[in-house]
Amino acid sequence: MPNVATPTARPRRQLRLPLVSAAVAASVAAGVLVGGAPATAQAAARSSAAQAASFSLAYVRVAGASRINRNGVTCYSGPVSFGIALEGPKPGAKFSYRWVVDGKVFEKGTRRLPSYGKGDYFGTKKQITMGLGTAHKVVFKLTSPKKLSKSIKWVMC
Repeated sequence: MPNVATPTARPRRQLRLPLVSAAVAASVAAGVLVGGAPATAQAAARSSAAQAASFSLAYVRVAGASRINRNGVTCYSGPVSFGIALEGPKPGAKFSYRWVVDGKVFEKGTRRLPSYGKGDYFGTKKQITMGLGTAHKVVFKLTSPKKLSKSIKWVMC
């Protein structure tokens, strides 16, 4: 066999990083940012804040038998219920609420926007009957993820 020159194998130099650099590299690989919180936690916090900030209330309605009285004011007779139009950050967004009538909690709960849209109109599950000739106020309070409220006054006749 003829002599064939083979390249001599050189030993590879190993890169030796100080322990601090190795810890930083491991943190970056794990997704930890300088603030000490994982990148996913910071993104989730920004996302939650954006969702909370994007809820809005359009209007509150009184629903029931109504007529225009002699003073030109719409008044209601018999049982009434209430409705709210609201918009959220995304389809299916969760929120908590309270309906307050004349300063007392009438109904409270947690709901989700429909899965097909960002907006919804929903009404109370219960009805209320008030005395004739009296004026009242209903307030819809969004309690979570953001605090907002919208109100309307109505008269019974």
